[in-house]
Amino acid sequence: MTHLLSLSAASAWLAASARRLVVLILVVALVLTGPVGVSRAITQDDRGTPVASPEAMRSLEAAIAWLVTQQAADGGFVGFTGTSDPGTTADAVTALAAARAAGVEVGASLEAALSYLNGQQSTYVEAGVGQAAKLSLAYLAAGRLDQSRDIVDGLALVGPSATPLPAAVYGTGIFDHALVMLALSGSGLAVPGAAVAALETTQGEDGSWAFDGSTTPGAGDSNTTALVLQALAVTGRADDPMVAKALDFLRSVQAPTGGFAFQPAEPLLPDANSTALAVQALVSLDLDPSSPDLLDAAGALAAFQNPSGAFRYTDDQPDDNLFATLQAIPAMAGLPLPVVTGGMEGATPLASPVAGVPIRTHAAQHDLRSVA
Repeated sequence: MTHLLSLSAASAWLAASARRLVVLILVVALVLTGPVGVSRAITQDDRGTPVASPEAMRSLEAAIAWLVTQQAADGGFVGFTGTSDPGTTADAVTALAAARAAGVEVGASLEAALSYLNGQQSTYVEAGVGQAAKLSLAYLAAGRLDQSRDIVDGLALVGPSATPLPAAVYGTGIFDHALVMLALSGSGLAVPGAAVAALETTQGEDGSWAFDGSTTPGAGDSNTTALVLQALAVTGRADDPMVAKALDFLRSVQAPTGGFAFQPAEPLLPDANSTALAVQALVSLDLDPSSPDLLDAAGALAAFQNPSGAFRYTDDQPDDNLFATLQAIPAMAGLPLPVVTGGMEGATPLASPVAGVPIRTHAAQHDLRSVA
């Protein structure tokens, strides 16, 4: 038994050493080739579809090489509690799947994370609607369409009489609500018209949405607003007046450097998470996040990457940050939510998310076509 444990420990040490070597090689490559060009983080193919540029690919490879070193022995990724956490692992699955779709080798890390989630599914889904939607989106990104649908199929809107919100929403706030809309749309399930209407009554005067649905002036934030924009885009509402107002709000929290802050402030303090979500929102609306008109938001996101390959949360908090890295990876790959990478299980054709509204997606992540 002692001998077997020694062999296991030696194998684990060798695996960890190999991962560290990969990180070192990629970091050296980044140093030799220079940082990601600020105007080249995301480019477009001949169909106008956003794709990761070669420079962004090097950034993604370094980020993934660092990320896999953070995976626990049980396949999960450690959350705020200090132990493997299904929420953090769901975000990791989405990030790994997005990087893989962009052409980055993720090894066995994705399957190990999925195995961990399978064991946590029932408990995590029962924790709340937002958790269920996040897990559904993770399975969707990994190509597990059947699992994704099973989780969100049948989720019910909560009426205004049962919540302080002024509209019928999924979960306890607009962040949950948008996650469910994204999961339903990505899984090919119907999004009720009432769910879209709820966004009209919860949008603040400045064009933002708040995490908890509050319409009090100043309550809105860039993260919730960017998530809602992606939900509106995938349900065919990219031309809705709500979108123009929300984009005005995002511009109000964009610093001169191109990064996005959580809320308006003086001075603005951009962070990697807010910038990544804003980049995904821009891509979902067919806007080029590398354009000068948008202050090269994609390049601003790339600038948050540390030499290790991980992303930092803010320049004032320069340490490697797992949560910032998880958020940045899909955005660097040019993939908004829902990340749908093709080759999905399940043969049922995707229906229009909202009756009479065509699906609005990017072919690079969906391999689908709009339907009437």
